[in-house]
Amino acid sequence: MLNRKLAAAFFTTVICYFVVPLFFNDFQNAYFTIGLAVSIVAAPILFVVGVLASIAIEAISKNKNILFLYIKHLICGLICVALLLLLERDTGSLLIYVLTAFTYVSIFFINDCIIKLKFSH
Repeated sequence: MLNRKLAAAFFTTVICYFVVPLFFNDFQNAYFTIGLAVSIVAAPILFVVGVLASIAIEAISKNKNILFLYIKHLICGLICVALLLLLERDTGSLLIYVLTAFTYVSIFFINDCIIKLKFSH
């Protein structure tokens, strides 16, 4: 399970590097810089907190409904946003943080499901 989660995290990081800069106003002038800046913060959180939380969610959940598992992943992502906002005390970035978390969680969850289905045989 750990290898699957790490692979999903890797693919998520690569995909989100190109997707997340689209949420910023100045993405046309600094597209790759924004992708790098967001990835510097988001990728370590994804690989440590996201992978461990996803393993815990999957191991502890008695209800294996895919929508229920996705909602739990989203809640975990929003908790990470709340903690980051507490550290920064900058509520002006709330929308960007929530969009970034939603994107990372969604793409991670989709990647994890695809890898799980593809290699479960």
